[in-house]
This record gives sequence, C-alpha cells and structure tokens, in this order.
Amino acid sequence: MSCPECVTGSLHSGTPKGTEATIGGVNAYVVGDPNSSRVIVVGTDAFGWRIPNTRLVADEYAAHGFRVVVPDLFNGWELPTWSLNAHDPYNKHKSLFQRYVAAPASLFIFVPFVLRNRPRQVSLITNIASTLRASLAASDSGTGQKKEPKIGFVGYCWGGRLAITQNHLFEATVAAHPSLVGFPDELEGIKKPFSLAVAEKDNDFGPAKAEETERILKGSLERRGLREGDVEVRVYKGAKHGWTTRANLDVPEEKAARDEAIKQVVDWFEKHLS
Repeated sequence: MSCPECVTGSLHSGTPKGTEATIGGVNAYVVGDPNSSRVIVVGTDAFGWRIPNTRLVADEYAAHGFRVVVPDLFNGWELPTWSLNAHDPYNKHKSLFQRYVAAPASLFIFVPFVLRNRPRQVSLITNIASTLRASLAASDSGTGQKKEPKIGFVGYCWGGRLAITQNHLFEATVAAHPSLVGFPDELEGIKKPFSLAVAEKDNDFGPAKAEETERILKGSLERRGLREGDVEVRVYKGAKHGWTTRANLDVPEEKAARDEAIKQVVDWFEKHLS
C-alpha cells in the first residue's frame, strides 16, 4: 500500500449532475440514463462516495450512455476532504494546522479506516450487483422486451483491489492504481474481462507488478475462461498513484493522463457491456 499517496492529490470543483438514492439498502450517487441496461459500478478510493472528484468522473462515464452507480462502500465513514487538501502537492501555502496536524492525522486515521472497512466489502459489493441485476430484469419484463443487464465495475485505489477480487461478479472490471492487493494470489479472482491502469510512479502497484500481472493473466486465458483481448494492461508514463481521480486539472500533463484513463474505462465497457 502506498499510504501517503493514497491521501494525496487535488480537490476538484464542479456541480455533479446525478442524484442520491438507496440501492439494496446502500446509499449511492446515481447518474445517467435510468433505462440503460449497461451499468457501471464505481469502487471509490478512501475519500468515499461524496467527494466531487469521483462524482464528476461518474458524470463523464454517464455521458456515454451508461447508468453509473457510486455506492457508499464505507457505511458513511470515509476520509475527510481536509486530509486531501493537507497533502495537495501543489498547495504551496499550507497553514501550520495543515502541515503539522492535518497531514499527520490523515495518515493516522488511514490505518483504522482500513481495518474497519475491509472485512465488509465482499458482501456489500455482492449485494449491490445482485440488487442491480434484479431491478434491471424487473424493468425489462415490464416492457415485454428482454434486455440482459450488463454490469461492469471500475475501482480506484482501495476500490481497485475490489475490481480484482470481485471481478467474477461482473461482466468486466477495470482496476486503476489498486492498493492492498495480495499479489499475486488475488489475481486468481479474475475470471471475466479485466483492464488495469497503473501509474509509472507508484510505490506499491507499479510497472513491475503491471508487467507480471499481464504475464500471469495472458498466460492463463483458457483456464480462466477468457479469450484473446479480454486482458488489458496500461502503464501511464509520468503518472503518480491516484492520478485518475485526484490529478491537478490545472497541470496539462496530469489532466491529459486523467482524461486518457477515463477513455480507457469507457472504451473497455463499450466493448464488454454492449
């Protein structure tokens, strides 16, 4: 786990277009065509489902015709955005509070956060997937036109690990700068099409693990029930851990890498959820 990097980045501004709802008893941000049978579930980083960064990314996915669901994976408990501000590398005017209280405190909070939330993730994701499938099937039967629901999952940082371990629950998944992965053992969970986005500058899941992941998965396609083209691995040159949701959008190189990662996700789900 790249602990400091997991709480580092920039807070984005903008007005999300979606609404809040409850899915299977779980709070969620929902955006996009409510009649779409193509759904993307977003596994957030430790900043959770409320931070505008992730909601704005969800809006961009939805603009391509997907229904997007960002569930609260942490039961109302996530890292506060002030901890992100405290670690923003572009903030050259941090207050004494941010330097000597907020920044160290955010790292101290992160450890119990991990211990508190990790055990309940599997049942929560399973519940979300089954609830969405049931609701989509019910809506289709009401029109008399059967459209098989296609559900994908994209995870960032903390959520990136879930895109690996819970891959079998979805038609396809994408993991972006995953953290806390039991490598390589947890790669055994991949049975469906899988795309990986890795930062060149990641102290945990960097280019070496990306290369090994590609070798392992592409060398066992038949055993996993996968075909040629069902595994994709990309390393983003110059990018740092967390760039997909916490990039500084005023820095052209960071924004370009972030935008390309969004395109990677959209292209993957256009291919596997259609």
